[in-house]
Amino acid sequence: ARFTDKLAGVVQVLAQHQYDNSFAPRIEWANLQYQFTPELSARVGRIVMPTLMISDSRSVGYANHWVRVPQEVYTVASITNNDGVDVTYRRRIGSSAVNRLNAFYGTSMARLPSGSAESDPSWGVNDTLEIGSLTLPAGFVRTKLNLVTPQIAPLLAGLAATSPALAQQYKLDGMSVGNITLGAMYDPGEWFAMAEFAALHGDGLMPDSNAWYVGGGYRFGAFTPYATYAQVKAKIEAQGPVAGVPAALIGGVDATKELIGSTQKSLSCGVRWDVARNTALKLQYDRLDVGTNSRGTLANAQPGVQLGKVNVVSVAVDFVF
Repeated sequence: ARFTDKLAGVVQVLAQHQYDNSFAPRIEWANLQYQFTPELSARVGRIVMPTLMISDSRSVGYANHWVRVPQEVYTVASITNNDGVDVTYRRRIGSSAVNRLNAFYGTSMARLPSGSAESDPSWGVNDTLEIGSLTLPAGFVRTKLNLVTPQIAPLLAGLAATSPALAQQYKLDGMSVGNITLGAMYDPGEWFAMAEFAALHGDGLMPDSNAWYVGGGYRFGAFTPYATYAQVKAKIEAQGPVAGVPAALIGGVDATKELIGSTQKSLSCGVRWDVARNTALKLQYDRLDVGTNSRGTLANAQPGVQLGKVNVVSVAVDFVF
């Protein structure tokens, strides 16, 4: 809704298939925006977390050529919105370039297969340079993260009873987490190529991770074949023996790091068919190579199951109205 020439508001409700097989709707966006000048604007409320290149449209299937965004990169940034404020400054450079600088501050929360994640606070800076058909985004996010994972509670209780120092080292509240992202996309119209990189600096039981993808496609009229290669790798350092701490607890620490961190490679190929002006039919094949002792980016992985190579075939119909 646009209330005046300077004041506008937006509300977005998202119902999405969750890991627990529910479609419970949630408010993804709910904010007011004020345009101080043609270059400067500010928003307050629930705002998309502008962490990655297509953060704004990651859940709008019709806007993307994939069936789903590359999970290796986009699950590293699992928190998708922020309750707070942001400021954007947009400036034209010369005749063909536009630079957009954004800064935000607030709190966030996300539901995860193993519980929930909450940040208090989050802040970040993102800059996007557009030069003709080339888009170059970069960003940094810093947050104090609190994880709620009932599955890990017995492990933390055991550490607290045997080694308070180790329990403090692996606590799930107040973890200082940082995320650096870089991207590039070139889309002159007939074809496109894109890549993104995300480096997560973890804390406690959350290991550092590096993730990236590269891909592209070609538009043949209503058909767009595409391919993507992606990878995420958690940097898991084994916890050595600690005096007075049972070996089973040390093993539990390492297993939990592998559970929270993801290691996976994937090769995806597919085709998008724009069957009508507002409808797209997509067919996509993913070949996943899940790391040892990792569940990769898969939800509901069963304990003790070595996933290894996994094939996923997806068919989707996306439409707008």
